[in-house]
Amino acid sequence: MTSAISNLRPPTPPDSRPRVLYLSVHDPHVPLSGAGARVFQFIDFFSQRYQLDLVYLDGSGQPPIPALSQRYADRLPQVGRKVCVDFSRRDYFLFSWKLYRAAREMLESRHYDLIICDYGLSAVYGLLLTRRFGVPFIYCSHNVEHLSYLDKAKRDPRRLPLALYVYLVERMAVRRADLVVPITQADADFFQRWGPRRAMVVVPQGFDKQVFNTDYTRARNEPRVVLFCGNFQIPANREVVETVVRHILEPVVRARPNTVFRFVGAHPPLELAGPHVEFTGFSETYPLPLQMADVVISPIRQGRGFPTKILEALACGKPTISTPVGARAIEPDYAALEVCEIADFPGRIIAALDRDEPVIIEDFPLLRERYAWKTNLARLAEAIDDIIDRARPHANFPTASDLGVPA
Repeated sequence: MTSAISNLRPPTPPDSRPRVLYLSVHDPHVPLSGAGARVFQFIDFFSQRYQLDLVYLDGSGQPPIPALSQRYADRLPQVGRKVCVDFSRRDYFLFSWKLYRAAREMLESRHYDLIICDYGLSAVYGLLLTRRFGVPFIYCSHNVEHLSYLDKAKRDPRRLPLALYVYLVERMAVRRADLVVPITQADADFFQRWGPRRAMVVVPQGFDKQVFNTDYTRARNEPRVVLFCGNFQIPANREVVETVVRHILEPVVRARPNTVFRFVGAHPPLELAGPHVEFTGFSETYPLPLQMADVVISPIRQGRGFPTKILEALACGKPTISTPVGARAIEPDYAALEVCEIADFPGRIIAALDRDEPVIIEDFPLLRERYAWKTNLARLAEAIDDIIDRARPHANFPTASDLGVPA
């Protein structure tokens, strides 16, 4: 007779991984913009490596779209506790007491080894919480935020009074954070006036090589498709449509009448639609619209940060034409990339359509080496482990090989 004791399973050992509290003022679930895609990738990666709890402000700098929030709510299944704070413009642009209280209650109820603050003014919460609880914090920057505010104030004067507040928070965060994660080398150079370079790890925008690659059937379009992707509630993206309609569309269509300019993204300016201009709205099948395009354009006139959509277009081998501002932070050594001023766009688009080469494969190995998410995030994880290890000397961390990252 078998003993009942022999059928008992051994107790599950406690999870000894470090515990991380992740704060964001951007919903990481809904891929409305490059910022959302970046926050998602960070949380997805680190929730596999650490015990990770999440507090975030709903929306994306704008009120959330309920249908999309529901559609993507089940992403990030490995995150432990999640607290979603209702969006308000005051909370986003100034300070959210609800978000701060939720994070504070988390820290009061259990031990955390690290706080990661991601996007925009999230650093203000890290500054307050690290002072109260003594937990190390990391600030993940998507921009030199106060310079972005000054740029936007030229078109929206309401931004100007906030620029000083953003400057003070940003400078203090760079000085006091245990680690700063800039998105470009240029941003790191700027932050170096406030803090040592050794306390920074640059992590550029990246792409998932399983999703964005050249392994798909090339498009055969009638009419030919010139594509731009972006969230059109962002003024710089909305301005792109106006630029195309006023300066680019007519000479291209006159030379190649069988051409349509397609704009993919949420909040489209439908009043600008026409015979050769179409809006598809937010795409739940992205990057399929990218793969199906003949040419991708980015006639951006203003902006900072990192050009996510250009990176994704190049990873898919798309002939890509951009302004210097649109291609900021992207190396110029890609066969598929052309950088020019707005006046030259019509001629470059016509030439690209005539070449009829909608998938250019030779750039992908270099793009993968520079921008694959897993590689760059594993590099960041090494720096994070060092910070945690100083406060928790006996922690056992998975190695890069454990995460499937080549040495």
